[in-house]
Amino acid sequence: MIGFKNRFVIIEKWRLSMDPLLPVVLILMAWALSERYYPEVMFLDSRLEYWLLGGFTALFITVSIIVHEIGHSLMARRLNIPIERIHLYLFGGMAELQHRPHSARQEFWIAIAGPVASLLLAWLSWIMYTHFLTPVHLPYYFFRFLALINLMIGAFNLLPIFPLDGGRLMRAFIWAVHGNYIRASAITKQIGSLFVGLLLIVAVVDYLYIESDYAMIGGILALYMMYTYYSGRYELNYAPNPEDLIHVIPHSSDTRKMVQSIAEKRKKVIRRCIFPILENGEDDLQVIHGRHIISEEFFIDPATIRPAQKGDFINLDEPDTWDKSVSFNAEWIPVYKENTFVGMCDARELRFWMEQNDGIIGTWPDLN
Repeated sequence: MIGFKNRFVIIEKWRLSMDPLLPVVLILMAWALSERYYPEVMFLDSRLEYWLLGGFTALFITVSIIVHEIGHSLMARRLNIPIERIHLYLFGGMAELQHRPHSARQEFWIAIAGPVASLLLAWLSWIMYTHFLTPVHLPYYFFRFLALINLMIGAFNLLPIFPLDGGRLMRAFIWAVHGNYIRASAITKQIGSLFVGLLLIVAVVDYLYIESDYAMIGGILALYMMYTYYSGRYELNYAPNPEDLIHVIPHSSDTRKMVQSIAEKRKKVIRRCIFPILENGEDDLQVIHGRHIISEEFFIDPATIRPAQKGDFINLDEPDTWDKSVSFNAEWIPVYKENTFVGMCDARELRFWMEQNDGIIGTWPDLN
């Protein structure tokens, strides 16, 4: 999402960022809890006490969302997928992965981990207020509300609308059945649109004819689901051709100048690259890892140059250089076609889309 520059703090090696308007939402939640909810279920001596309890509860709603996203993050880490950051929006959060899950199994376990974390927190809160507290204790009402809100977070995220966790679970299931991510995304989009349409019809019928006490809430939920579905359409539609993922690099006969041209745009990515030594020609393929390059001077120490091995590059004409058995030695590596260097690519991403396209590469433009 494009927005304001986010402030962040470090949680281990993860960034936690938030929407700048989130504190405003927290204040509104604290007001609703202290002026509406808690006065109806309990008696306190002063308005200040209601506000303190409401503010504390609003803060823990945010903590509950963080716990949900940490569930996703821990599972992703277990599956060796690095986490870029956890971002808190106005009404939810997102654990952003450095790269997509590359199998239906990975997508399933990462998606289910968030709702499981929320439901576990709801269960622990339920244990607290049913087994250790009574209505005469102030924390009883806090834990009862915490149990309800986490149950709602877990259940809400299981709705089969992408990019909610339920939509991702549905895509993982279809992906596992059909074996193709692109087809699974298309079917998930169709099912999501049908579900959103059904919610809108139910909301309109309730508002015009049934007139239940939940008509307004149902309408708001249906509109929010429509917005959620609309916001996730880009990822479901995203299906690049493999050649679109290869970045043609200028100065393709001079390694030092090539590194400089990359550093001008993304200097920090240098350490996550393996570069070809282009001056030696194509018959003697040698490489250098970006961490050995002195970035200030872009100096290449000849002692750090080594012969290329499997995992250092992708040759589009040789599937054994990019199939699932290959463990890549860097995030970004050189790409060759017809024994000619054509550019650099995100190795995992290119392999993923080549697999989804059955290894078919389109017609290449003139790269000279």
